[in-house]
Amino acid sequence: MCQIGLDLNYDGLMVETHHDPENAWSDAAQQITPASLIQYMDDLKVRKEIGDDAEFNNKINTLRTKIDVIDHQLIEILGKRMIVANDIGTLKKDHNVAVLQTKRWNEILGKMILEGEERNLSEEFVLRMFKAIHQESINHQEKIINP
Repeated sequence: MCQIGLDLNYDGLMVETHHDPENAWSDAAQQITPASLIQYMDDLKVRKEIGDDAEFNNKINTLRTKIDVIDHQLIEILGKRMIVANDIGTLKKDHNVAVLQTKRWNEILGKMILEGEERNLSEEFVLRMFKAIHQESINHQEKIINP
């Protein structure tokens, strides 16, 4: 946890230490011994925020440019998806059909989790991402059905 805080440039960390953590009067479960604290401090690595090697900087800038292009494409694709969600909302309104289709949602989620796993994406990530996309689709459709 301390290394993560250091890597994320936190301004400080609070680590509780006690010579006998099990008998500490407060927060015994999160206390560590002074010896453990010393070991943790010795194990911490201060990492540079930016590289100072020209070859590294060229490579990372090239990779970041690729990420920027892909991010732009993701936003473009999501925008197109919401246009289709709007069309679905109009169709549902015209036929008095509810926005949420649980069976369809569960089918999509199951397929996307499997596809995500094939692309080395965690189930947790795929769930969070598609829940957000689905909620945005619902919001678009609700604006059409209940203006």
